[in-house]
Amino acid sequence: MEAILADRPNRPRSVRIFAYLVICIVLLGALPVISSKLGYQFLPSVKWVHQTHLAATILGGMAAAAAPFAVLKGMRLQPRKHGVIMKFLIVGFSPVLGFMVFSQFVSMGIPLAAAMAAGVESQAEYAVSGTELKKSGKCRNPVKVENMPFAWSKICNFPAGFVQGLQPGSRITAEGSGTKLGLFVTRLSQQD
Repeated sequence: MEAILADRPNRPRSVRIFAYLVICIVLLGALPVISSKLGYQFLPSVKWVHQTHLAATILGGMAAAAAPFAVLKGMRLQPRKHGVIMKFLIVGFSPVLGFMVFSQFVSMGIPLAAAMAAGVESQAEYAVSGTELKKSGKCRNPVKVENMPFAWSKICNFPAGFVQGLQPGSRITAEGSGTKLGLFVTRLSQQD
């Protein structure tokens, strides 16, 4: 083990700090996916999404531009037997993944981490963009919410009678544990 560690080059402190920062951003960017897979429905506030849209787009764009170079460098540092097609797919898909994770870090990861850390009973108002009645599947009776990040605009598993009463443009109040930046939705009610 000591021989392996001795062969590793000693990286400058700034490189290590940058690497840790990138790892933290990736983990916070993946946190919304993990929480949704565990059954927790999170919605950031509309105000947060609106205010951070430009920052999320810029950070996601920078990550998308840097991702192929980082992947290629990693492939050179740790050579494995990747076929040409596999290398092409990995390098080609890396900008999409980089953009999604890093932009999601800003729009969803930060408010989700705040909601987990300081979660108190909160409520927020949203506008409905559409509904569906589905009696089976993982997302039954989804309510689609306007102005949310891509792929995070619907919340699921509400009573069919409630969902039927919602029309596009209807205003709803979401309640649950969170902060003014966003919340884990446990209840919905329609505003008059």
